Amino acid sequence: MTRWSDASGFFLLETMGVAAVLIVMAGALMLFRQGVLMEEQTRFEAAATCLAESELAYIEYRATAGTLTEGASERREYVVFSPAAIGSATEDETGGDFLLRTDIQRMEQEGTYLAAVTVAWQTRGGRQHKQSYQRRVGVYEREP
Repeated sequence: MTRWSDASGFFLLETMGVAAVLIVMAGALMLFRQGVLMEEQTRFEAAATCLAESELAYIEYRATAGTLTEGASERREYVVFSPAAIGSATEDETGGDFLLRTDIQRMEQEGTYLAAVTVAWQTRGGRQHKQSYQRRVGVYEREP
């Protein structure tokens, strides 16, 4: 005759409880990782927008000064994301490397240019991203 104790089936219940806790923890870790990746992407996009707006403002300044010329240029720019983190973390965590391409074309209307700025960067995963901005810029005549 088989004797069943009060502890029969308890091991199965414990195993199912541990499995449920592990599944919940794995889901929480995946959500946290996704949040970190989205925060990194947002940081890069914000830096790219600021770089492009700064470049377009400089182009408008050159147009106002009368020194704007047609042509294309390309330069690299390193942006520090958090000044408080300088020296305390690796270079990848404190900033990003961006490539700015500027193209200025003369338009049909006299003294008007089309300025296009493209900002490109690469995330830690190796994925390429880019944002493009365009603005019409006019050359202003100075009054005597």
